Amino acid sequence: MSFWQSGNNEPKRSFRWVADINMFSGEDRVADFGPRRFLVQSFTKPTFTLANESLINNFTSETEIIVKNYVWDDISITMVDVENPDYNVSSNLYDWLTSLGYRHVQAEQEENGVTQMSRLFTNLYAGKLRIALTQINADGKPIERWTFNEPQPTSIDFGGDLEYDSDKIMTVTMGITYVTAHYEKLEVEA
Repeated sequence: MSFWQSGNNEPKRSFRWVADINMFSGEDRVADFGPRRFLVQSFTKPTFTLANESLINNFTSETEIIVKNYVWDDISITMVDVENPDYNVSSNLYDWLTSLGYRHVQAEQEENGVTQMSRLFTNLYAGKLRIALTQINADGKPIERWTFNEPQPTSIDFGGDLEYDSDKIMTVTMGITYVTAHYEKLEVEA
């Protein structure tokens, strides 16, 4: 029997996962801004990067590699945008931003705009976004979970280029930065 054909060694598959994206309003009450699970099209798994430096001894030419620091690289989440007002990702994300304090600022309202932007940044820092990624097995049971600590949006692409010669589905992509990622191995229930 080959290694991969044994029933105990099923590889993880890139389509077997569930994302939980919870977005809270600026008033600390739970609000339904996050996209529905089935609307999340793709999710970048975390990447742990170690920065290092090579030190070369001038006399012996021996090289020593020193690890200087580490960083968790940004992730991106792509969601399918739909026309239905209840599932419209563009509308939901924009409503979430406005609940946190974002306002379109006219030139004559700049002083009030600074206050609003301060409210937006304060709310984003206050944990108004929670993200977890759960890998599932062939039976749909969770096998592992990644939780992202202190996630913050870095960008929201509301659909990119529009083209008359394309009928592709519209997506919204959100870039996310975070402090750390926590991995949790889950016990699979029989």
